[in-house]
Amino acid sequence: MWLAIIDDLGAPDFSMQSKLTSSVIDARLAEARTLFEDNRVGEAEGLLRDLAIHAPAREDVALLLAEVLRSQCRLSAAVEAVARLAEAALFEANIALRAAAFARECDRHAVAARICDAALARGATMPGLLLLAGHVARESGDFAAARRHYLKALDAGIDPDSENVLGALVNTRRYTDPADSDRARCEAQFRNGTVSPQARASAGCALAKILDDLGDAAGAAAVLREANGMMHALHPWRADDWRRFIAVRQDERVAGVSGFADPRFAPVFIVGVPRSGTTLTATLLARATGARDRGELRALRFIAERLRDGAHLGNAAVVAEAAGVYRMMARQDDAPARLYLDQDPLNFRWLDIAAAMFPQAKVIHLRRDPRDTALSLWSQDFAHPDMAFAYDFADMAAFMEGHDALMRHWRESLRVPIHELDYERLVTDTEVALADLRAFVGAPACEPEEPSKDSTPVQSASVWQARQPVYRTSIGRWRRYAPHVPELLQFFGSK
Repeated sequence: MWLAIIDDLGAPDFSMQSKLTSSVIDARLAEARTLFEDNRVGEAEGLLRDLAIHAPAREDVALLLAEVLRSQCRLSAAVEAVARLAEAALFEANIALRAAAFARECDRHAVAARICDAALARGATMPGLLLLAGHVARESGDFAAARRHYLKALDAGIDPDSENVLGALVNTRRYTDPADSDRARCEAQFRNGTVSPQARASAGCALAKILDDLGDAAGAAAVLREANGMMHALHPWRADDWRRFIAVRQDERVAGVSGFADPRFAPVFIVGVPRSGTTLTATLLARATGARDRGELRALRFIAERLRDGAHLGNAAVVAEAAGVYRMMARQDDAPARLYLDQDPLNFRWLDIAAAMFPQAKVIHLRRDPRDTALSLWSQDFAHPDMAFAYDFADMAAFMEGHDALMRHWRESLRVPIHELDYERLVTDTEVALADLRAFVGAPACEPEEPSKDSTPVQSASVWQARQPVYRTSIGRWRRYAPHVPELLQFFGSK
């Protein structure tokens, strides 16, 4: 049911001349694909390694090899395979775009940046490559480089209707000039009735961000109200379905994994309502302890949905196999660590499954003023259907009620320790809060690391905040908006 890990990828010699004809390579590639589909991954990898030596510039060979390796969560090896392809192809723009996109998907942003930079240095002007280079730079924390790439992508003709380039662009800086050209770009897209409502709403969120930076809460609120109305119409969310889900989750029982907990693998799940500080917490904790921050891993939801869909929650053997899959997805094939941080805030839905798989797991639960949380949710352009509740305040209130009910249930029923962390304390008394977190996860203090290109990329809506020095201006931000957004007090005033 689950794939296993095999050896690391060896480096081919690009100087070796091909001794295989194209027809032979095609036949062996087809054989490798069949082996992979039959789950004979070791044989498939061996055959593809040999083909990559003989035909280093064959994209179909390199990409299949990369997929074989990625299926085993050997992401560094998989990305190395596509990097070699890009090099062998002399960083041709289309191949470089696909190779860098693959590296970005694997959270190997340093490699993706090298591929993009090499292709651009050779004169590539493809809009999509420039856009990708911007995303890679922004998610790595290099906002100045990201901005340069985004502006070049716009000049090269990137379509802002199909690509959310404006939303990415405005999250590379703080705005102080009301006449900034970015404002005109966003206003033009937001008011353009010929483009899709999705694109208009995305531009509206970008415009509201600029207005917020300029201190115009009334203008930002008016734009956000219109933009969220468009998104709410496009992506409805049903509170009754959410309440039923919460009730079902409280009744479900998961078979625990027998045996002793693996002391060599300690997952830490950082959860809470989205926009409550999970990304900041993971970033700070990783720097302070050397823990491996896997970002919003998505592994637990992947496993939970399959266990539930297959009616396997009560099968201890399948749950144990699932634990092996999660461990593989978290460990991957980069440098090992004792602690692995999973900062997907929506993992609060599956904490019983996490506890059943890993009795040694620990949970950090973020709490934040719901008015600040709601305003932050309302201000973001989310793409995932799980976040459809964020476009309407009544939906947000229902979501938070379900979150609170489920967390109360986990605190009463689960044996894994849960550390309650107030966002406000994290940003006002950071060192003390981090000391408490280090004690909770059992990690000694280490010399804090400075962010680098090899730091864990941030692909969530918190990409800007996580890269800044800790600041307190987000506390009580809702007060500036209360006169223009009465729902903040209507739905969350008593919380």
